[in-house]
Amino acid sequence: MSHKNNEMPDIRGIQAFVAVMASGSMTGAAKQLGIGQPVITRVIRDLEAAIGFPVFERNGPRISPTPKGLRFFEEAQRLLTGYEQLADRAAAIRDTQVRSLTIAATPTMAAGLVPTMLSLMANELPAIVSLMTLDAEHLSQSLQSGAVDYGVCALPLSHAGLECLAISTSRLVAVLPQDDPLDMVSFEQFSERRLLTLANSYRIRHKIDMVLNDKGVIANEVLTTNNSLNAILAAREGLGIAIVDPVSVYGIGLHGIKVVPTEQEIPYEWGLFRRVGQDDISFVDILRKGFLEASKKVSEQVL
Repeated sequence: MSHKNNEMPDIRGIQAFVAVMASGSMTGAAKQLGIGQPVITRVIRDLEAAIGFPVFERNGPRISPTPKGLRFFEEAQRLLTGYEQLADRAAAIRDTQVRSLTIAATPTMAAGLVPTMLSLMANELPAIVSLMTLDAEHLSQSLQSGAVDYGVCALPLSHAGLECLAISTSRLVAVLPQDDPLDMVSFEQFSERRLLTLANSYRIRHKIDMVLNDKGVIANEVLTTNNSLNAILAAREGLGIAIVDPVSVYGIGLHGIKVVPTEQEIPYEWGLFRRVGQDDISFVDILRKGFLEASKKVSEQVL
């Protein structure tokens, strides 16, 4: 492995890079950061020298991110968020009080559960709350590294460095257009109607495939996506039958859909996590209570 360019990039370079990506130009980034354009240009070049590859392609006054620049952008955003959180935590230590809380959640949980969870503990929330949307793998990494305080994710999320504070259990549901005559979905129907569901073969899709295999049903037409909301909206437009988690269905509260049970129940679990050994216990009980109450609202609607 080469260590030729393993120089630590300056935080100013990270800030400038993220600002250019967000605004689409050096000029826009300069205005956003309140500095001159020549300074932005110089700081970006210093960043490229430090990391060992160009983040932008230049064509006169026009710029566009390089493929490596696009990949680096996600990491830069994460680092910058962590840097800002570090400042909040330093202030909390200085003032001997909790001033910030960072929660990471998968898209399903961030949209369908966490807002309700936070509303239930509104009077006890700190001044600054950050909610990050991550897939399960990045969520686990962020918890283990300490980049986020707590995580909300569907199970399984079994990692040695994580502690599960609470678990809620329900079942997958079927989503149809509002005027569909079905009151229950049998898996045999997927030999005739399109299956709409999640693409990740290790989670919901895996459970559905197991039932289909047991019943000897082949789903000839399938639409997969990385977000339950997409599958629900596709069902609303009559593209097929969505089999998705109840958190997305009941937590977001879309109109124009009909939610019915599946003939064979498929369990679905989600949990509240933190890093093992985390010494901040300020929010454990409040978060656990908010998580369980918000989850109960979802589960009661499924029943």
